[in-house]
Amino acid sequence: MADILLIEDDGAIRTALSRGLRDLGHAVSSSPTAFEGLRLAVEDRPDLVVLDLGLPDLDGVELLRMLRAVSRVPVCACWSRRRRTACP
Repeated sequence: MADILLIEDDGAIRTALSRGLRDLGHAVSSSPTAFEGLRLAVEDRPDLVVLDLGLPDLDGVELLRMLRAVSRVPVCACWSRRRRTACP
């Protein structure tokens, strides 16, 4: 299976996604910050990066630009917003 790097600052989401991907047979490394995630992407050369666009230390789009400067790894970008309003 694939080596996947998960860059996600929310611990609960990071844990759930890591567990689910491991249950599917993937090897998962993870980072709660953009800069650590970039370091891991360069050092470990994963098959796929799952990237939260709403990271606290650096905008996820900027991290994607930095990642693209050093790697062509496929990236699945995602984000979540916590709102109390109902979806239309």
